[in-house]
Amino acid sequence: MMRKSRKGSSSVFLCVILSALVSVCFAFIYSTIQYSAASRTDALMRLTGISLLSEFDRVLLEEYGLFLMPGDDRGLSARLDHYLTYTFGQDPQVTLSGSSVECGSFTSSDFAVIREQILAWVRSGGAWTPSGDGDSGSPGLPGAGGSSSAEPVISDTDAGRALRHGPTIASLPSRQLPSQDLLSRIEEFAGRLTDVTGVFRDGTEKYLLSTYVLSTFNRTTAAPAPDHFFQREIEYILNGELTDAGTRRKTASDLRILRLPFNFAYLYADQAKRDALAAAAEVLTPGPAAPLTQAGLATAWAYAESANDAELLLKGFRVPLNKDGDSWAVDLENVIKDFVPGDELDPASGQTPNRVIHPKEDTGLSYDQYLRILLFLEDSDLMTARILDLIQINMRKNVNGSFLIGEYCSGIRMETAVNGRRYSYETLYQRILYP
Repeated sequence: MMRKSRKGSSSVFLCVILSALVSVCFAFIYSTIQYSAASRTDALMRLTGISLLSEFDRVLLEEYGLFLMPGDDRGLSARLDHYLTYTFGQDPQVTLSGSSVECGSFTSSDFAVIREQILAWVRSGGAWTPSGDGDSGSPGLPGAGGSSSAEPVISDTDAGRALRHGPTIASLPSRQLPSQDLLSRIEEFAGRLTDVTGVFRDGTEKYLLSTYVLSTFNRTTAAPAPDHFFQREIEYILNGELTDAGTRRKTASDLRILRLPFNFAYLYADQAKRDALAAAAEVLTPGPAAPLTQAGLATAWAYAESANDAELLLKGFRVPLNKDGDSWAVDLENVIKDFVPGDELDPASGQTPNRVIHPKEDTGLSYDQYLRILLFLEDSDLMTARILDLIQINMRKNVNGSFLIGEYCSGIRMETAVNGRRYSYETLYQRILYP
């Protein structure tokens, strides 16, 4: 009897152990199923993200080097749900729910996201250093001592185009940003040009961004791309004028402002020119008024030289940042003729009509290099917004009359639930293409 009781106890013990082992086996099986589903979901979500991003606009890529995808949250969510349902099929081990895609965080209205992609594209070698931007190989001022033998590529007498279409203007991305007035630009010039070599330092964000601009868009001194709306696109990025003629005037004004302090400094550093100013002032207003006249003459002389510099640059010639005797063009005699009431100045150039004076040597920085300086001084968000302006204007002209860059995105955020577990993924073009 006792023996039977022991046997019964052993059987019960073995049943308990077996039940535990069976439970553990089922737990392992369940965990394996869940792990398999999680692994499949992870792989599928990543593949689906890449599949969705593969629907990018080929024209934007080929023309502007940007990977951007059209779409809205509802349409993208439907495609995600289709991909997941098709792949998992009727698998009884997988229960799907709550699949969604959100692209609002990565639309082109977020200028930082677009700028990140532009910078990644340029770093990868997608943009090149434009011709005429200097070939000295120096990390400082490329081509600063070079000489230009090229004649102007296009005539700047062409008034170009004007954008008048109200809906297109109202939808431009840069309309949401305030533009900088001239006084704030002057303050920028005074505060950020202490080290001009930084403008040309390869690898900095502003250098890469200006490289993209110079390699992609039209400007005054290069033959324009026929399928682009404006002839002076880079200049538009700098001042936002909606006409080529207005853009030229604003650019000439910016170049004069940029050149003025350098020319003024050279006048007072050159003994011969200081003596000439003092002598002229004594002739015009002898006595106590001579110093005031001298200061006025110096300002007028520096401004006249700056206006001449701007015209030379706009016509495709070079102007050094710091002048010497051979690169100075305007004589004091010509300044006195304008200083004393006489001919009216041309509002477009700031000089008497048709007067462009060439110095002894055509050396210094090219127009493209001065554009780099001006781009360096521009706000990064405003520059990016105006890049998108030009893309939208050109796309509406050539591809789709209702094209809106704000309806395109550079990445997506996906979510789904598999067997009650939430999965979330964020996929951007630049992270896939430029790791």
